[in-house]
Amino acid sequence: MASTVIAAWLALGMRDRQLAVLRLTYPQWTISYESDSNGWIWRAAPSWRLSAEMLAAGAQPRLVRGNPVALMAELSHQTVIIRNTTHRRT
Repeated sequence: MASTVIAAWLALGMRDRQLAVLRLTYPQWTISYESDSNGWIWRAAPSWRLSAEMLAAGAQPRLVRGNPVALMAELSHQTVIIRNTTHRRT
């Protein structure tokens, strides 16, 4: 079983590995990448509707970054904003 998973992982290209890591780390976000005339664009959007309070606190309904590391950093920041907003309500 483990060797099958490892083989499947190794068969992925670098971008698809990065995408898999982002999706596994942030399953509550819809994450994708695409190519445009300037290179690769990495996108993320929450899979739920952000509340007005979350938006006012700085949560973003869409993220667009030029590389997966920048997207991961912003997703981490967004997680903090959303968690802080959610925990204030309880």
